[in-house]
Order: sequence, then structure tokens, then C-alpha cells
Amino acid sequence: MSITFSPIWPWPLVILAIISLLAVVGMSYPRRVAHLPPFSRRFLIGLRFAAAVVLALAMLRPAIQIEDSEKNASIVFVLADFSRSMTTQDGPQGISRREALLRTIADNSEVFAEFEDNVEILFYDFARELTAVSEPGEAAEGEQTAIGAVLNELLREARGKPVAGVIVLSDGAQRAHEPDDADPRSVARLFAERRIPIYTVGYGSTGLSDSTLDLSVEDLLVDPLVFANKSVPINAKVRALGAAGRDLTVRLLVEDRSGVGRGKQGELSVPKAGPNARPSMQFDVKEPQEVIPVELSFVPDFPGEYKVVLEVVALDGELKQNNNRLETIITVQKGGIKVKYFDTIRPEQKPIRHVQTSDKIQLDFQLIQRGRFAHLNEIDADSFKPGAYDAYIIGDVPAAIFTLEQLEMLAARAEQGAGLLMTGGFHSFGAGGYARTPLENLLPVAMDVSEKRPDDEVDESLQHMGKLKMLPTRVGLGRFVMRLDSADKNMQRWRALPPLNGATKLRKKNNFIEILAESEEGIPLLFASEGGKFRVAAFAGDTTYLWFQHRKYDEHQKFWRQMILWLSHKEMDGDAPVWVHVDPRNYAPRRNVELTFGARNEEGEPIPDADFDIEVRSPDGELHKLTPQLSQTGGSTSFSETLTPGDYWIRVAAEKDGTRLGDDAWTRFIVDSRDLEMDNPTADFDLLEEIAHTTGGYPVAPEEFGRFLEDKVENGLTDVDLTRFSRVRLWDNWPFLLIFVSIMTLEWYLRKRKGLV
Repeated sequence: MSITFSPIWPWPLVILAIISLLAVVGMSYPRRVAHLPPFSRRFLIGLRFAAAVVLALAMLRPAIQIEDSEKNASIVFVLADFSRSMTTQDGPQGISRREALLRTIADNSEVFAEFEDNVEILFYDFARELTAVSEPGEAAEGEQTAIGAVLNELLREARGKPVAGVIVLSDGAQRAHEPDDADPRSVARLFAERRIPIYTVGYGSTGLSDSTLDLSVEDLLVDPLVFANKSVPINAKVRALGAAGRDLTVRLLVEDRSGVGRGKQGELSVPKAGPNARPSMQFDVKEPQEVIPVELSFVPDFPGEYKVVLEVVALDGELKQNNNRLETIITVQKGGIKVKYFDTIRPEQKPIRHVQTSDKIQLDFQLIQRGRFAHLNEIDADSFKPGAYDAYIIGDVPAAIFTLEQLEMLAARAEQGAGLLMTGGFHSFGAGGYARTPLENLLPVAMDVSEKRPDDEVDESLQHMGKLKMLPTRVGLGRFVMRLDSADKNMQRWRALPPLNGATKLRKKNNFIEILAESEEGIPLLFASEGGKFRVAAFAGDTTYLWFQHRKYDEHQKFWRQMILWLSHKEMDGDAPVWVHVDPRNYAPRRNVELTFGARNEEGEPIPDADFDIEVRSPDGELHKLTPQLSQTGGSTSFSETLTPGDYWIRVAAEKDGTRLGDDAWTRFIVDSRDLEMDNPTADFDLLEEIAHTTGGYPVAPEEFGRFLEDKVENGLTDVDLTRFSRVRLWDNWPFLLIFVSIMTLEWYLRKRKGLV
């Protein structure tokens, strides 16, 4: 039992208030009763001090804390890994890891029996999830090793129970797909907070034998959207194990869809080599374990969707060959995209111009001189003729650079379907004098003639000058322009980008404008509008080059590429009336796949209120009907039956008022067939050690397990101290209030008797 205090303010303030209260009573009250007889005077002063002390106690809020400790029988959880990697035969005398695990338990059965006299031992097998067992069996059939998810599940299982510890017997390598890929290290910290130690016992080898022959393709990288008659680069890595001194052949296989109907795969063959096509390569392996970067390419002849496979040809004696290839789906569009870009000499324009080198976009850049060199600008009026360009980008360029006729032609091209984007700067938008020009009605932001500034003047009041982290809005997350990664990783990818260095202050013109991106503080950064044939955007930023400088090349190029594709109406495959889109094209088993679809008329405008019939055909031929979620521009749905590896074909049919809207739209995605558990079944003792040390436990070698159990029996891992605390508060009950009221009432009564009231 002890006395505790919980003051109403921080201790220094409370002490100061108490001292002040007592000082006021001590200095003022004695003078008011100085004429009274000594006994009456002292008694009244004592009552007033007693009231002050009671008030001081109320400010301190005292309580009596009572501790009640008791011993409870404890629980020890024993988790045994039964994932398929535990079948790897790298244990003592060539036995499997699972067999070695079972031998550890069997060899120490007597110690376990002694241990169980005072401790409840609960056995679980685990792979992707926990399975309660009376004792671990021989089977090792789990498809994933989700150590983090399993420990999370165990935390829920252990809630409210007196847990003395957890013993994990495993090879320690986490091999799990989303959503079961929780980081074991993070979960271990939760065990540490609850003071539950984890003891780990590791099995297996942390490196495969150099004599083991295995070739695998990893990290396949190819742009999912390319153009016909343009070279398509494909990058990957080949991991070679046990192939030192041997020649490897890596090749591309591209699907031939000639004469092949929808829903069926075409024949795969090596495409033709040429000046811009390198479909195969050979190289020597020099080291017992080596990772070799591979760069291949081919030139597609026709638009459409094609499967592309990168394969390392198997060597004689290679037993495991299912990891020798990776495949994906690409969309080949007809023709390229022509973009006209006007900007001054500034850091932003050079990385944007890189888009044409990596994305098969022809971007014609025109440098705009300013100041005393402005008279040197020669803008060709042919740039604004119908069909000259698919999209226009205007950077930090004032309206005065263009003639009125050129601005009228540009506005006409935008209304006819050419995309238009204006970026931030000191002389763009209102500051550049675009208010009351032919572009004012098209641009999605409000501008005022009073904002116009001379060419040599910078008005910082029209700019946000601080750091601004650019993030998709809720609307933006569902738009093609803002899609840097899959739906579950997209926001994380944006958060990893460095912030913009300021932006132009912009506000949307009306409620029909979409804001696709904003800063963390809610400052709007990217505005978009479309109607009829036109698509226009306003980007307040002009420092995305910082992404480039911080080596975020892929993110920078993908954002600008997708911006140009959207402006040019080419983010979807083809011009068919009915369309369906899935991104990415490759998924791990059990992953959720998001689909978008829609229908459009001859002018490319969405057809509202269309009825859609959507089905997915899995590799085994089973058909799955999906329920669409519709919007004014189309709809979306999801598919989760992705257990079987292979090609999944999607068919979308649409009709309006009973009339069929064109041909059915088809596309497909691939569920990878790679064996997550067995592709690289090396053990990870470092992870086991980190988990153990984080929680206050420690790793135990299998041969030391018996001694570990004996030590725990001898040192009292047989019960858990449970301490319950109860508090009796002394300041917020009726006796406390009665004391204070009694003191004040008595003092008032005596003062009245003495004529002081």
C-alpha cells in the first residue's frame, strides 16, 4: 500500500499555488482577527489554515494505491514451422528440416513432461496461419511462411492469458504474399511491449551448396504500354547457382496471335533480330553464385495485347526449372504521340524532355527566350494546325510570347481533342497574362487580369514558397495519371518522393474541376478537366526535377508519361466502344485484382447508364461472374479467386437499352507460377536472432534445446506474477467534501458570533 498523487497541474505550478494560498492566509487573516482574545484568534486562524490545507490536498488529488500480487500458472506457446521449405534435406545426415525439428522435440520429451507439471504447453503448426495440434506431425505442406502474420495472430490468441514465453522452431525465412507479409521485426516489438519473450530454434542451411545447379529469372521489367514499330527494352536479372564455367542462353519469347481467338494463348517464339532488336544473348558464368543483369529488346509489328516471356534456357542436370522464366502482358498501341512543349531555360524542362527517350513519345521542345532576347522567339504557326500534335505543354511562358491568332488556334486544337497542360512558374497562368485570352475558358483554374506581372518582375505573393509533398487526393488515387504502383502501394510510392520546392497558387474554376493531387497541408497542386473531346490540366508545381535529382527516375518518367498519355486520350487500349483495363498485369497467388471498364461513343465520350456483363475465365476453364460498381464514366470491380497460376482472361460486354455496344472487350492478367517457398529455400537465422533479441529472448541451437528447457524449469519459468493495482481516491468523495464544508461552516459561525460577518 502506498500514497500516490495526481496533481491537477504540473508539479511546479501546483506547489507555487499552494505556497501562494498559504501565504495569503498567513499574511492577511491574522490582522482581521487581531482584536479577539488569544484562544478565539488562534482557533479561527487554525480553521482558515485547515481549509487552505484541504484545498491544497484537492489540488494534489491524493490516493491510496493497493497492490495485490498472485501467482498464475503460465502458458508457453511452441510454434513449429510446417511450410514446404522445411522439406529441404539439409539437416544432420541429410534429413529434412522438419524431421530435424521433430527429432528435437522427441529427444526432449522427458524434459517437456517435467516442464508440463507446472506450465501449460500449447503446440501449433504454422505456415501462412496458426494451426493448433496436440503434437507436431511429419507433414510440411504450407505454401507460405508468414512469420509476421503468424506472430500477429498469436498475439490475439494470447490476449488476456498469462504467457511466459514463445518458442519458435523454424528455418526463419519469411516467404509470404500480401496481405500476409507483415514484418516480423515490427510484430516482435509488440511482444516486447507485453514482456513476452520469444526463443527461436533455427534449422537448415543459410546458403545452398555450390554444387547445386539452379538458374532463375528475377526482376522482369518491361513497360506495359508500348507502340508498334518501336523498340521495346526488357530488363531482368538472371541468378546462376552452381553454373560456373558454363554458357547460358537468355532469350525472349513473344506471343504470335495470328489466327488465335480471344481467350486462348498464341504460340510463343523468338522474335526477329535487327538493328533495334536483340531478342537473345549468351554469356559465361564465372562465379559459383552470380547475378547477371540482362537487357534484351524486340520490335512489335502490330497493335494488340501480347504475352512476353524472358527465359534462361535450362542446363543439363538442372532439376528445378519452373523458375527459369518470367512472363507478363504488354499492350502495343498503334503509332506514337507527338507533343509540343514550350518552356524557358530552367531545371524543370530537361527531365521532362527525357520522356521521349524512354516512352516512345516524340516531344518537340521549343526554347522560349525572355527579357531582351524575347524578339528572337519564332513560333511556327504550323505547330497549331489540325493533327500537328496530340498534346501541348506550356511551361513558365507568358501569353505575350504567342500571337492572338496562335492562342486562338491552340484553343481550337484543344477543343478538337488535343490535350493542353500548363505548369507552374512565375510567368504562367494569371501572372503570365492568360486571363482574358482564348485559353482562359479552357484552363481549369481561375485567373484575374490583376495578377499579370511584367516579364522582368517576380511576385512571390502568387506563389507557395515552402516545401510541398505532392500526394494523390482521394479522387486522384483512382485516376490513370496518378498511378505509380498497384492500388495498395500507390500512396506509399508517392510518399517516398521528395517534396516540391514551392508551387503557384491556383484555385479551381468551378465544382466540375477535379483536383488529382494536393500537398499534405491540403494545398491543391494538380487540376484536371475534360468534356466533349478536350482534356486540359493545370499543374501548380515546376520542380519535379527534384525527383530526378533524388534518383526517382522511374516515378518522374511514369508520372509525365501518364500525363501525356491521358492528355492525348491514349491511356486506354485502342478506340473500341467497350474497353477493360487491368494494372498491373502480374499478380502473386491469392492477390486481389482490380478491374476498370467502360463504354464510349464514336466521339470517345463515356456512355452513361450502360449495362455491363463481366466474367473472368481462370486457367482451369472455370468462369467467374463479377458484379460491377458503376459510375458515370464506366465502372470497376475486383476479382480474388487467383489461387491457380496461369492466364486469366477477362471479357466485358456492354449494352444500352437492349442494344449491344460493339464487340466484347477482352484482356488478361497472369498469376505467377513461381514457387515462393522453394525457389530459394535458404534459412534466415539472422531474422530469428533479431526476433528473439527484440523480445528479450535469445536464439537456441537445436542441440542445446534440452539444456534450455532444463534451465527454464530450474529458474522458475513455471508461473507468471500478476500484480493488480487498485486505488482509493481521497479527494473526490463525500467525507472529503463534508470535512471542507464543516470547516468553512464552523469558521463562518464563529466569525458571525464575534461580529466579523
